[in-house]
Amino acid sequence: MVLGMKLVLLDPEKGYDDSRKIWLSDYLTDHGINFTGSAREALELEFDKHVAKQRVMDVGLESSSYFISSMKSPVYAHKLNYPLFVKPTNRGDSKGIDEESVVHTQKSLVSKINSIHSECHSDVLVEEYLPGREFSVAIIRKQNSTDLVAMPIEISSPPDSLGNSFLSEAVKEADTEKILPISDKNLRDKLNVLAIGVFNALGSRDYGRIDLRLNTLGAPSFIEANLMPGLSDHGYLASCFDLNKNIDYRGMVLSIVALALERVRKPEKNLLVKLRATQGA
Repeated sequence: MVLGMKLVLLDPEKGYDDSRKIWLSDYLTDHGINFTGSAREALELEFDKHVAKQRVMDVGLESSSYFISSMKSPVYAHKLNYPLFVKPTNRGDSKGIDEESVVHTQKSLVSKINSIHSECHSDVLVEEYLPGREFSVAIIRKQNSTDLVAMPIEISSPPDSLGNSFLSEAVKEADTEKILPISDKNLRDKLNVLAIGVFNALGSRDYGRIDLRLNTLGAPSFIEANLMPGLSDHGYLASCFDLNKNIDYRGMVLSIVALALERVRKPEKNLLVKLRATQGA
């Protein structure tokens, strides 16, 4: 089974944090149904961006300094260096990210934090802004191996009215970002090493996408992970396969499904086990 949904909210009117949930990966595992991608423990980190960030930092990998402002106990004081980047901790598709996400003053910081609390109903991740280029690195395990393959692309967003370039909700909706191959081998190697390190640190399985930006020193730094990336034929994951390995959409999907099929016991092995059990009875 290709896992395309993380969970089901049983009380959706209560919101993500308060609703009872069924994690589909848990359900499938409990019922002996094989599926593609990571298990619940890793997928949960997409809803807790700060937890994923801290786990990455704990193993010595690069990510910018941060603090959290929770809805129940808002926080505004900090010791970080401006400019800062402000976003929800548990939203995907750049929800809650706009021209006001890059802040240079305490006043604008407080305003953006309060806006996310009230409009997105989410805790807030505030981190030191990474001013460099943005990248996404697809990770996939080699078939019949534990080795991982990394396939990076650059995501170039048009600057907003303030001159900042990042993947905002507006940019994604307008589809105005450009996807570029990476020809600089030294940069590719650095991106790949960090992305694979992050993938392993988060306990990921099979495949995923790791998003990175360059810091003030030009070094890659972890932003967030997408361990159940979209499988559309024009998405970032498909672009990673195409621009790095010249693998088309069909080939990408088949390579992902093949990894899950490796975990399925072959029918002849099941039959052999049954025969041995019968003989020993």
